[in-house]
Amino acid sequence: MSAIEVIAKPVFGKIEADWLSKLRENRAHSPGSPEFTLVFPGSESTANEIVQHVRAVCTTTTRIRFCLRSAVIVPDMGQYHVFLVPDEGFGAIVRLHDRLHVGPLKNSLRPEEPYIPHLTIASLSEFNLARRIKASLNAQDLAIAGHIDELEVQQRDGATPRCIAKITLVRHGLFH
Repeated sequence: MSAIEVIAKPVFGKIEADWLSKLRENRAHSPGSPEFTLVFPGSESTANEIVQHVRAVCTTTTRIRFCLRSAVIVPDMGQYHVFLVPDEGFGAIVRLHDRLHVGPLKNSLRPEEPYIPHLTIASLSEFNLARRIKASLNAQDLAIAGHIDELEVQQRDGATPRCIAKITLVRHGLFH
């Protein structure tokens, strides 16, 4: 099995990007810019086959605009993850996820878990703390706009991902 994954590193305004990065580092112990994971490791295909497939999908996928407006809690093996999820753009991200999981990436699909586009904001072992963080975020009337311009194919060697390809989404019209 390949340890290749596909992610999108969304573009935000500077203030929002700094706030999200700081929040993720402090609460999720995840340094770096926020990202949507679109394909988890699990494909039996070669890196080249995967990159070619992602490139083909990107040639017919336009830039995705989204807005994060709410926080949710998702339990996972004794942890409680606080996710920020998009209202606007949710469907476009789900459709991109579905289009990626055919051909060389069909074995990466996790049918036992519904795909929820999200940015992980916190990962905690205590439910009540996760609930307080979620409530605090949802009390702020969030509206964090962003867009996805490209996808990144990453090879995981241990815990550290390494970018093997960046592939731009199609832009249509003057203002996309």
